[in-house]
Amino acid sequence: MTMSAIEDIEAAAQKDRSTRVGVVILSFLIVMVDGYDTLMVSFVAPLLAKAMQLEPINIGQLFAAGYCGAIVGAVSMGPLSDRYGRKPLLVGALLLAAMMTFACSLAQSFHQLAALRFVAGIGLGGALPAVISLTAEHAGATRRAGTVTLMYIGYPLGAVVGGALTAAVLHTGWQIVFACAGVACLLATGAALAIPESFKGREAVRAAGQGRNFLRAPLSEGRLWPAVSLWLGLFCLLMLTYALVSWTPSLVVSRGGTPQLAALAGVALNLGGISGALFSIPLINRFGPYLPIALMTLMGSVFVALIGAPLASQPFVFAILFLAGFCVLGAQINFPAMMVELFPPPVRGAGSGIGMAVGRLGSIIGPLLGGALVAAKLPETRLFLAAAVPALLAALAMFSAGWMRRDR
Repeated sequence: MTMSAIEDIEAAAQKDRSTRVGVVILSFLIVMVDGYDTLMVSFVAPLLAKAMQLEPINIGQLFAAGYCGAIVGAVSMGPLSDRYGRKPLLVGALLLAAMMTFACSLAQSFHQLAALRFVAGIGLGGALPAVISLTAEHAGATRRAGTVTLMYIGYPLGAVVGGALTAAVLHTGWQIVFACAGVACLLATGAALAIPESFKGREAVRAAGQGRNFLRAPLSEGRLWPAVSLWLGLFCLLMLTYALVSWTPSLVVSRGGTPQLAALAGVALNLGGISGALFSIPLINRFGPYLPIALMTLMGSVFVALIGAPLASQPFVFAILFLAGFCVLGAQINFPAMMVELFPPPVRGAGSGIGMAVGRLGSIIGPLLGGALVAAKLPETRLFLAAAVPALLAALAMFSAGWMRRDR
């Protein structure tokens, strides 16, 4: 081989590495905006309740509106990304989310705001399967799971940044938070335009054109029960995660904290999740994803129960919130990596989309159930003991999925 040929190969490899790094960075920013937009209602919930005279159950319904939209978006746009390509669906989903989120800042009533959050949720939910698949298909096979987890850390980081920004601008009113999120979604749309379509994504489009059933195909070839276990675990974890993220700020206020301190409670949860996800990356590269995530979730159930400890000081509560986030949110951040390992490219969008939809169903039930329990004035000790149960079920589901995939 001539020196010129070697240099051409090295240049091509360097270009490929640069493309991969660029895709991860852009996808990270997109998911960061998605996380900020999806979770920001929890940060402004105390102000919304006061401005619109809402009861706790109404706030729960507002959370659920966005999450219902996300279910529709994930289950519809995930399979469509297999058929028509990841990039077109990603751009369209983000553009829809940008327009509807900005429109939320102009809402004059609870019903208007709930309707707009539903439609915005369609875009936000539809963007995730496409961006997860794009990242996985641009990553090397040996680093796929770790790369997807690293990218998906942008989701809770978006909530952290959103919580910090909300605490800084909360005095200007809740409308500015939605307006800023709409602009951020528009910028994310520009980032999506810069991401190249993946080769495996184009192959998936060709395979989808052969008439594969988008519901049956992801569950074929021995994937049925591992997928069911994985989706059940995601359902339980998202039910718990969104109940915690949605209601912890309001519970901090009920304990005498300020709205600014309440926003920072959500930051503590999500910072813990980021730390837990970073901690887990070398573990899942070494042992696979199932055992480390199951153990993290099992430990998380203990910390969730401790949040409601009686007479706990604020520093203690914030430390426990961080540790609960480390285990529970850290485990949840790894679920996209588990899905891209389970589902091959021709069904990756559909499999990830259905999984996200099942998880979003949990994210609807969690805030609604939390709102009902808060409205019933259930003692916080019992409230958080009940909240630990989904973490135990998720750990069991992960152990089960890992056992079924042990020889693969």
